[in-house]
Amino acid sequence: MKVSEVMTRDVIVVRPQTTVRDIAALMVQSRISGVPVVDGEGRLVGVLSETDLLHRAETGTEKRHKWWLGALIDDDQLAREYAAAHARRAEDIMTKQVVTVDPDADLAFVADLLDRRKLKRVPVVKDGRVVGIITRGDMVRALVMSQSALKAPLPRDTEELVQSINERMQQVKWLDSSLVSVSVKDGVAELTGLAASTDQRRALRVLVEDTPGVVRVDDKMHVKPAAPMV
Repeated sequence: MKVSEVMTRDVIVVRPQTTVRDIAALMVQSRISGVPVVDGEGRLVGVLSETDLLHRAETGTEKRHKWWLGALIDDDQLAREYAAAHARRAEDIMTKQVVTVDPDADLAFVADLLDRRKLKRVPVVKDGRVVGIITRGDMVRALVMSQSALKAPLPRDTEELVQSINERMQQVKWLDSSLVSVSVKDGVAELTGLAASTDQRRALRVLVEDTPGVVRVDDKMHVKPAAPMV
């Protein structure tokens, strides 16, 4: 699935000269946690999020350092903190180094990006202009879309289904498939044998449930006892 299939296209944006007060009101009214900042031609120049508004002088949350620690902090960092707490316009507080994605990017790439960078949203940019935004909520919506597109498992020949399950078990690295036995009757897959851990047992059940043609899994697996401490 591509970004363009699930991204939010009606993006709320602000200008560099938009006041922080107006941006805060916009975020509250629209129930959003961040906004792209664009210039007069619609080109992305930054992004402003709730994180950028945490430490503000108006709310008494401006960062304060112990006197002895303040002497050790770089002057430029102190200047940035002051600007973040007192700036009146987006251009003085926004994050200028923005992570973006292309509308043709795969969702797998976006999922890794959001997870790795601990991001909540990423602007979608084409030719320098914002064409959408994709959030963690959009990723959840993509899951709903994919589930609604799934059809009920089709009946399959029993031997073919068992073979398919065995092949899938042999392809994963986390399972010793030689310790697992599979039988199928009326689409119900019965699992017996040993798993090295509870996590592997759970993952095996998920693997079998996800095999086309399986309607239910009867899990009779056992987990290997932990080795005694020496």
